[in-house]
Amino acid sequence: MSVPFRAIHYFVEVARLQSFSRAAEQLHVSQSAVSHQVKLLESYLDKPLFVRKGRTVMLTAVGQSYFQEVVGALELVESATRNVKENDTRQVRLAIHGSLAVKWLIPALDDFRERYPNIDLTLQMLTQDGQFDSQWADCFITTQPPGTGYQRYHLYDETLKPYCSKAVWAEAHRITDPAELARFPLLSAISAFANGKPGTDWQRWFEKVSLRLPKTAKVHHFSHLLLAAEAAKYGQGIALLNEFMTTEEERKNSLFELPFHSIRTDDSFYFVYPSSTAKSPGLEALGDWLVTLCRNR
Repeated sequence: MSVPFRAIHYFVEVARLQSFSRAAEQLHVSQSAVSHQVKLLESYLDKPLFVRKGRTVMLTAVGQSYFQEVVGALELVESATRNVKENDTRQVRLAIHGSLAVKWLIPALDDFRERYPNIDLTLQMLTQDGQFDSQWADCFITTQPPGTGYQRYHLYDETLKPYCSKAVWAEAHRITDPAELARFPLLSAISAFANGKPGTDWQRWFEKVSLRLPKTAKVHHFSHLLLAAEAAKYGQGIALLNEFMTTEEERKNSLFELPFHSIRTDDSFYFVYPSSTAKSPGLEALGDWLVTLCRNR
């Protein structure tokens, strides 16, 4: 019996998604077809690859070892196939959070295209960090880099600084005592810290200089930094923002940094891609360019 390559492909999807039903959706086949192919592979190897507990599936020790070996091989096949199909033009699909793409990456893309005209860069919107699907994207910008099997480039550590509109800045920039900022509405991004508690960003900002966020402070809450930044632009208060979430044009015309201290969040951003594609010139070029872009910020 020849090696069942289709069964291996189906096995990888089930292992990656930890679900037969989700693998079937990803592969656009029935769940029974996926189950049949996995059983075929287990029969061929004469070893169980999954432990099934109701709707939950877990890899056996053999299955985990096998997955780590074959997933890289499949990615190499996919990469080689794309390279042949695309000839001299290298297509690279980068998954990135939409807000980071809009505020930081897209304004700089003209420079990348001028430097690397033979790299066709496609941006994919990343909706959930920590998921690395090589069928959907070739590389990722993430705060949760995989432990093994991936090349990674450190881009930057997230730092928050106080920003506001020109009208608010006209009054607030004269203040020298950080405690006085609490006189203004404070715009808080819940996602700024991993615990997801409203107001954590401003609490930590005040604590850094041994102050407490006053109970009388008026704090307005937003789920993401992008929303807090927009509110700050419209003069609704002061927001703690990551500089990478502001464009050069905004910093010149509508978002002004106040001369106070900054704080680190729990996040660092990385550019990652599978080690099996580490020799891809397109990925290496993109990684080097992103690192330089961050250093020159």
